[in-house]
Order: sequence, then C-alpha cells, then structure tokens
Amino acid sequence: MIPGNSDARDGMLFCLPFMIVFAVFLIFPMLFGFFISFFDWDILSTRQWAGLGNYIKLFKDTTFYSSLWHTLVFVLISTPLLLAIGFMMALFATSHSLFKNAAETIFFLPYIFSITVVGTLWAWLFQRNYGLINQVVKLFGNEPVSWLTDTKYAMASIIITTIWWTAGFNMILFSAGIKQISAEIYDAVKIDGAGYMQTVFYITLPLIRPTTVLCLILQIIASFNIFGQVYVMTGGGPHGSTRVLVQYIYETGFKYFKMGYSSAMAYVLFVIILIISLFQYKLLRTEES
Repeated sequence: MIPGNSDARDGMLFCLPFMIVFAVFLIFPMLFGFFISFFDWDILSTRQWAGLGNYIKLFKDTTFYSSLWHTLVFVLISTPLLLAIGFMMALFATSHSLFKNAAETIFFLPYIFSITVVGTLWAWLFQRNYGLINQVVKLFGNEPVSWLTDTKYAMASIIITTIWWTAGFNMILFSAGIKQISAEIYDAVKIDGAGYMQTVFYITLPLIRPTTVLCLILQIIASFNIFGQVYVMTGGGPHGSTRVLVQYIYETGFKYFKMGYSSAMAYVLFVIILIISLFQYKLLRTEES
C-alpha cells in the first residue's frame, strides 16, 4: 500500500463528519436559498416560477431602499468608532500599566454575552422614565430623553450599544498585531527621542496595517448583518427609522412568508458585502505591491 494514498484516505475520513455537517447546514441552505429566490413561495403552497420577478420587484421597493439606507448609516458611523475605540483599548492592554491584564478582560467581557442579554440590558438603561442614563440626565436638570422612541436618538442608541458589546473583539485583534511588533523597534525610536504619539502614528499604526484591514473587513461584514440589537431594542421603530435590511429580510420571510422575495433580498445583500470586501482586499494588495 502506498503511504501517501493511506494518509490521504485517513485525512478524508477524519474530515468527512465536518464536511457532511458543513454541506447540510451551510452549502445546501445557500444553494436552496438562491434557488427559491426565483420563485413565489409562501412555504405552504406550491412554488410558482417568477424568474427575475423578485429581483425586479426589489429595486422598486421603497422599504428595501430605506432599510438599506439605515444599514449604511449604521455601517458608516459605527465602523470607524469601533475600530478607533478597539485600537485605543489595545494600546492600553499592551501598555506597561499595572492594570493592563484586568483591562483586557474587562474590555472583552461584554463580547461573550448574547445579543438578547445585551439588547435587554441597554433597553433598560435607555428606558425613558426609569432608565439609569435618564436618571443621570435628570441630575443635571434636563428632561428625560426618549432614547429608543425618538427618531433623533434611536439609531445612536443602537450604535452605542453595539460599540459597548463588540469593541472588545477588535481590541483582541489589534492587541495581537501590536504584540508582534519587536520591542527593539520601540527602543530604537525612544533613543531617537520620539514621543508617545509619534510612536503610535509613525510606528504602531503602519506596522499593524494588515491587522487594521482585517478588522475593517470583518467589522463591515458584521455591521451590514446587524439585526439582534435592532430587533430586541426598537423592533425597527420608531416609524421604521431603525429598520435595517436583515430585519426586513427576516420580516418578509418569516412574518409575511414571502420566502422567494426575502431570499432575493438576502442575495443582494450578499453581493453588496462581497463587492465591498473584494474592493478592500484589492486595495490592500495594491498598497502592498
């Protein structure tokens, strides 16, 4: 028996259980979802061929555009904040402070909570009459703010919640990148008389550029898929001002049972995320070359 063939066979056997689960719960749903996007189907009745009808209908749907716009607003505002705050957390967690280990644990701790717990907690904090945040507002002689029921503040409240919940994940990635930088480089710039801010901007940031791009891509993908915070805290309100695209897809498919139409929207969202991710990756490769 040829050893190479035996190794390949054993490797395939070890991978087979995972590949079966992967195919059943990921590959098949993806392909089936794309398939039904060309049909009108409410689960209970027979599928009716619609061709590109769902996609044509999608681009005439004002609710789709408003949901996409709310998603873009969330992405454009939350992503820079999450990267900046995660980076600052990483700087502290990799500093010479005596509290750096405790800080790293505290910063990352919210990320292990489920979105149901996080959304319920912050919905209570933002509650108008009894919420802790409005109690602080009233201490300064101001009127309570309708954080979750006023169109001016609802999306900002969701962004604040998301930052508290997920900034710790970016901190872990940035910390790993910073720890890869040789201490000799920092010693050299100190000898040359560089200050702390000069070291951060001219040494740390350029050397962790790949990590920054990775965080950016992952964060944009995660932000485009926002759902849980909105669903738990505002339900898309007030007046649809926080309804994001994933929520609209969910409501269309599982509330109104328009499975074909919701699948079409899901694949349009997939294409949007794919294009943005490929553009960022291409930009990184161009800069490196």
